[in-house]
Amino acid sequence: MDLRTMKHLYAILLLCGIALSATAQKKELLEDKEIILSRAAQAFDAALQPGNDLHDAIVKENLIGKYVLQVSFREKGDISSVFVVSAEGHDQRSQNRFKDLVHLLDLPFKMPKGRQYRTEHTFDLNNITH
Repeated sequence: MDLRTMKHLYAILLLCGIALSATAQKKELLEDKEIILSRAAQAFDAALQPGNDLHDAIVKENLIGKYVLQVSFREKGDISSVFVVSAEGHDQRSQNRFKDLVHLLDLPFKMPKGRQYRTEHTFDLNNITH
């Protein structure tokens, strides 16, 4: 094989690799409301597990409390609002910081265009090992 052929082959392989990685990073489209709300709850629970950014921030910043949050999210899985429904065993600093951290979460799925959902979820930071 000459150098020119090898360059073309390399370019094709590189483009295929880029296309595959772009496809792998696309979020799954969910349409059923019950599935969407269930998957959101799973994502919130998973975010509290060791090795995730939310868990790491809770431990690092020594956040405490048990919160029921009303979380609204939009079509691309981004959190649009977070409202504290109730809180116990907390301090105001922890509540405000945790609410901000949840607002930064990005759900691992998307929904049909124009859709927005709201759910209530309980987050117990006191069960996380500090």
